[in-house]
Order: sequence, then C-alpha cells, then structure tokens
Amino acid sequence: MSLPTYDKTKRRKSFEQLPKGAYVIEIKGAKLDKWPSGDQYVNIAFDIAEGEYKGIYSAQFEADSREDKKWPFDAVFKLNVPTDSSEQYVWNNWNTFFADLEDSNGGFVFCGDLKTLKGKKIGGRFHNKQSEYDGNVYDHIVMKYTSTVEDVRSGKAAKSLPKDKLIGDARRGSGAPAADSDGFMAISDAVEDEELPF
Repeated sequence: MSLPTYDKTKRRKSFEQLPKGAYVIEIKGAKLDKWPSGDQYVNIAFDIAEGEYKGIYSAQFEADSREDKKWPFDAVFKLNVPTDSSEQYVWNNWNTFFADLEDSNGGFVFCGDLKTLKGKKIGGRFHNKQSEYDGNVYDHIVMKYTSTVEDVRSGKAAKSLPKDKLIGDARRGSGAPAADSDGFMAISDAVEDEELPF
C-alpha cells in the first residue's frame, strides 16, 4: 500500500483564542431568529473593535478555507426578545443592552430596525463557557454581559467579569437550549445553520 500525497496549502489552521476580559466590540450584523420553543431572539454577530485583539474573528473567518465556512461561533451574541409574560431578567437584559448601545454611540437611538445596529460599538464582558461534544470539553470565551464602551476603556467593566460556566458545574436538563439567568446564550449552545455576519 502506498501512502497518499499531501498538500501543504491545506494544513489545519491554528486560531488564537480571545482571553477572558472586557472588550469594545463592533456589531457586524443582527437578525431576528427563533428558538425551537418559538421564542424569538436577536442573533448578533460581532468582532473585537479595539486593542490587541481587534479583528480577531474577521481574521479567523478569512483564514477558514472550508467552502461552508461560518462566522466564528464565539463571536455571536443572542439576546432574548421579551414579551408581556417574560421574566424580569429578560426585560432587564433587553433594556440594558439597548441602554449600553445608545450610551456607547452618541446620538444613536434604536427605533426597532435591526439593520441600524450594524457598525455600532458596545462594551462586552466575556467569560469561559465550556461545551462538551463527543466526549471532549471545549473552552469558548463568549460575551455574557454588555457594558458601555466607556466602561471598557476605563477598565471598570473588567472589574466585574461574569463567572465561568464550566462542565464540572451543575448541568442543565435536556431539551431545547436554555438561556442563562441573564437571558443570553453563546452560539455554541445551539446549531447555527446560516453563515454570519448577515
């Protein structure tokens, strides 16, 4: 048996992982989507906008040579859309997101059109949220909370990073993906069928 030839141009890419911390992000696109339960959420693709890791997710996307490449899972933020029957934390998260967004983009007022979010900046506080697949544990540095851009730049946001969510911690029940108590979920918790950004 002869060994197959190889192609050096098709080697596996190594991607740098974002460390936990607070970052200024830029929204690349946002669209309305639904959980399997029928509840709606805003699916927000973003990239790091400032500092040492500026453009990290765009670089990963560009370096991905697969034909069916998708925007990096860790660079997507899901914001539950509240209804009259939503719990208070869902409303709090919704209100906080748009307050932080407006405070971070002087003069911007959200009028309900998700297309207007593209290019806007907001602060994000990131933690490690592990996932398990096929017996392996994976680290995902994901945005759990927002803040203002000013709080990131001043260092205030980095003083209150969210607690990590590790596999060894209490596990959730099975079924449809559930949001954390803050109403947000990383893309790694659910299968995303469409390429991002939008």
